Amino acid sequence: MTLPDGTPLPPPPDEFPSPALAHLVRCLARLPGLGRKSATRIALALVQPGDPAGEELADAIGEARRQVRFCSRCGALTEADPCAICTSAARDATLLCVVASPVDILPLERGGFYRGRYFVLGRLLSPLDGVRVEDLPFDRLLERVDADGVRELVLALDTSVEGETTALYIQRLLADRPVTVTRPAVGIPVGSSLAYTDAATLQRAFQFRRSL
Repeated sequence: MTLPDGTPLPPPPDEFPSPALAHLVRCLARLPGLGRKSATRIALALVQPGDPAGEELADAIGEARRQVRFCSRCGALTEADPCAICTSAARDATLLCVVASPVDILPLERGGFYRGRYFVLGRLLSPLDGVRVEDLPFDRLLERVDADGVRELVLALDTSVEGETTALYIQRLLADRPVTVTRPAVGIPVGSSLAYTDAATLQRAFQFRRSL
């Protein structure tokens, strides 16, 4: 673009005078849940002179990347391999909970009510996204079921179309094995208002209603 007299407009100034700061903002903005504005605020806070937060964060990230890995047996996040859940004698090896992501294990462990073991799929079946049967570790799941003599397989998967498709496929895989396949109950959340509950949740709640 040019000015009316034909003089070229100067290039717009960089948002940040420091290329290193601009690079930090771009890296932070790629993290889940962070937009550019939030990334900018975090970056500016991290480079404040005299504040040790930036150095501590850099050290923590480096240590986590060096130490944290996926359990070779179940796929959970761990430092020791196999993880503490897989090696604990207090956990029921015949009760296996299948989840899509290692993050899905965290709320179950915080609750303290589940005493079985886990198997992480990594993803859910999604033909539209190119995730096919051969892309998921179903063979390893069957090996785990047979090796541990699993009597109940809990499918703690999302209630999305992808989650339902994956659950149905696993159920068919286990049809010829003496394994009970279950799913966590789906219904009206505790403490919520019936008037504001969506139709799909209400349908599930009535479908799986039980006697008092």
